[in-house]
Amino acid sequence: MISKYTKQTLDLENWARAEQYRFFRSFTQPFFNVHTEVDITPLYHSCKQQGTSIFLGYLYATLQAARATETMRLRLEGDQVVLYDGLDLSTTVLKHNQTIAFVSLPHQNTLQEFCASSRQIIEEAKDSDQFFIGHQGPDLLHLTTLPWFKSTGIEHATSVNPEEAGIPKIAFGKIEVQPGRVTLPLSVALHHALADGYHVHLFLEQLNRFVQESCA
Repeated sequence: MISKYTKQTLDLENWARAEQYRFFRSFTQPFFNVHTEVDITPLYHSCKQQGTSIFLGYLYATLQAARATETMRLRLEGDQVVLYDGLDLSTTVLKHNQTIAFVSLPHQNTLQEFCASSRQIIEEAKDSDQFFIGHQGPDLLHLTTLPWFKSTGIEHATSVNPEEAGIPKIAFGKIEVQPGRVTLPLSVALHHALADGYHVHLFLEQLNRFVQESCA
């Protein structure tokens, strides 16, 4: 798979989590899943007021948070651990024939630019006969959304393809709107050779920050 962003290779002998890496690297199913929810109240109301897609709003905040969290940019490539300097995202899109496509949405500098670019890509994807659309590489964040029903967690399908090793997988459930509070169910799957639960915490902190900033 071809990458879009540049990367650096970590010195494993001097990496702080080298022992954890060696322990989890050979696990048959090395991903661990965390199920939680995110308060997106300010982002939700801002998108409503501006006529912006709430779906694209929280995708953008998620991508920004992942780019700001070093662990989310780590990947396994052969016997090496590499750190990418940027990320795009790949999300599932439900096509008009009720099948899905994996669609790459490039990073943009603002929410408005991201929404404008992504809307066009998604609309074209709905009529496409392709399964993979756009850039497909290790420098992606894999996302999916289940907006039709309340969800308290999802176990992600994982690939044995070594070129996909270590790519974080995030799933969203149906938004729940309550008086004074809007929450978004969120499941995060990370490769345990690259991350622990603490790193999910760091990512969620960044996500909360970008939820606030995206509506500023």
